[in-house]
Amino acid sequence: MEVAIFSLTFLVLAYYVMFSNIPHLYKIFLGMAAFLIVGLRYLHKTVFWLFYPDFGSKNPFSADSRVPRKPYEMDHRKRDAIIKQSFTVGKVQEQVYDAVVVGSGIGGMTVAAILSKIGKKVLVLEQHDQAGGCCHSFVDKNYEFDVGIHYIGEMDDGRYNRVLVDQLTDGQLEWAPLMNPFDKVAIGVGDDKREYPIFYDLQRFAKELKPLFPVEEHDAIDEYVRLVKEFSQLPKAITGVLKLMPLSLTKFLLKMGVFKDELMKCQETTASLVKRLTANKDLQTVFTYCWGDYGTEPEESSFRTQAGLVSHFAGTGGFYPVGGASEIALNIIPVIEKSGGQVLVNARVEKIVVENGAVRGVQVARKNESCFLESPIVVSAAGLMNTCNSLLDESVVKSSAYFSRLLKQDRVKAGVGTMSVFLGLNRSGKELNLVRQNTWAFTDEHAAMAGTQCDYFTQENAHNASDKNIPLLFISFPSTKDPNWDNHPERREKSTVAIVTFAQWEWFESWDDQPLKRRGDDYDRAKKLIGQKMIDQTCQLFPQIEEYIDYVDIGTPVTNNHYISSTKGEIYGLDHNVDRFAPEANAALRPETDISGLIMTGQDVLMCGFTGALMGGALTSCAMLKRDIFTDIWNLRKKSYPYTKKVN
Repeated sequence: MEVAIFSLTFLVLAYYVMFSNIPHLYKIFLGMAAFLIVGLRYLHKTVFWLFYPDFGSKNPFSADSRVPRKPYEMDHRKRDAIIKQSFTVGKVQEQVYDAVVVGSGIGGMTVAAILSKIGKKVLVLEQHDQAGGCCHSFVDKNYEFDVGIHYIGEMDDGRYNRVLVDQLTDGQLEWAPLMNPFDKVAIGVGDDKREYPIFYDLQRFAKELKPLFPVEEHDAIDEYVRLVKEFSQLPKAITGVLKLMPLSLTKFLLKMGVFKDELMKCQETTASLVKRLTANKDLQTVFTYCWGDYGTEPEESSFRTQAGLVSHFAGTGGFYPVGGASEIALNIIPVIEKSGGQVLVNARVEKIVVENGAVRGVQVARKNESCFLESPIVVSAAGLMNTCNSLLDESVVKSSAYFSRLLKQDRVKAGVGTMSVFLGLNRSGKELNLVRQNTWAFTDEHAAMAGTQCDYFTQENAHNASDKNIPLLFISFPSTKDPNWDNHPERREKSTVAIVTFAQWEWFESWDDQPLKRRGDDYDRAKKLIGQKMIDQTCQLFPQIEEYIDYVDIGTPVTNNHYISSTKGEIYGLDHNVDRFAPEANAALRPETDISGLIMTGQDVLMCGFTGALMGGALTSCAMLKRDIFTDIWNLRKKSYPYTKKVN
């Protein structure tokens, strides 16, 4: 309908301009104005109409691919047969692939599945021993832990994100909602502790919050809700089309001031806006508490990013994949395999081979085996920094305007490192009164706004850091979130805890080149100092778990590097600071590079997290297929998904 309106309006304006009795120069001026006015109104459609006309490209979402949910597979050997298919030269040497994807995170898997839906044969290569990237899980002593999936928004039936995931998994991935309030903010410890519930309905969020603060803060709460709605509704299409239009045209439009008002709003930091609203430290913390979901402190992040995150959960709350995070890869891989594709693990890509400005393929290594796989297209889901520093020759990076432009700007850098503690409890979640809710714990009211600049993160080493309270912790109970947990007989009297905080890469950097599980006593002592501090502070908030801790596993930034090949232990890709989302840098972080056949996807293309990488994969598919994938999904949604919009 919008295309029809656009076409009809443009034709009427064009007819008036060409045949009306006005001077020729005025006709040119009016013609350009008419195109800009109508074209910008339907910006998303205009860009795809001009640059992605769908000529000869199949619609991967022409039909609803959902089938009835199959019984959940409880046998780990059968699950491993799908998500742990190891690379061997024999499996690939006789194959011809339409594309090779480096990395099996949700961004890379999304691209592979969409290409597979139009009959393309895609090979996904993963350096870890199981597929999934940050969506993988591990099992030890009958405890299963998800390493990166804690909660995801907009996964109720009929939501756009849900429709896309449904089609990538043939309807096999189910989602369980968290409780409401889905988050809780805890500030302080002991008798000084204050707790604030976070309801996903923004109106109820404000209503429940007001009695907890002085009446003079109530206007600030209402204004915060209004600003969240305003900033989250800034035209989302702008970000996508800036990355899909020819870069020269994007630069011209930005130079001419097009989108200036919308884009300048994205440059105000979270801290500066929140400080204008209130001087109450607790309220500032509540307004900014979840910046840990993208890893950039409020002084450095854009309020547009914060508002988008809050809006992501508003109206529907958080969801958790039934059966745990490993269900994601488990159910996408069969879709990729339908067209002859494969997802192979233990496959370390040593190099993306480029000759004469074009991709030739990839060099893959496993143990004593190494082979070259030819492919006309290579999609890197390994992140910008890994692609530049590890996968491409230095000479290729220097000669590429795409990569050198981003690196020279100093606007993009790796995000902050993280530490994780996984606890196994030998009592059920019901017995311990564990709930389907996340807790964001701050040692004081300054921690949320101070972020990584606070005293804790300026310590020289892990030992010094362990002498202080950890300023912020994310605490959740994955076993309680998963309705399928008790269907495993050996887990019914067990439960799990996940604790996450940020940590400096430099505290553990010296052990990065040491083998896993054999990094030595000094490393073990360093990680246990902070890990035990995380456990102690968690037990202060949840004292009922302390005597039932049966299993402990501690991960550091170098652990992240080992398992997901992150840069300096980050889990969110590039840092989400204001500079990264400045118009020029934002437009430059695009799927298509100036190296023929090399495509980028994942968190760095769009934004971090499951949904950011998921939509990054869809955006990459648009660029590869020269097709408006987003409208294809929208049309399928209207045809096959009855949906009633919920009011925030």
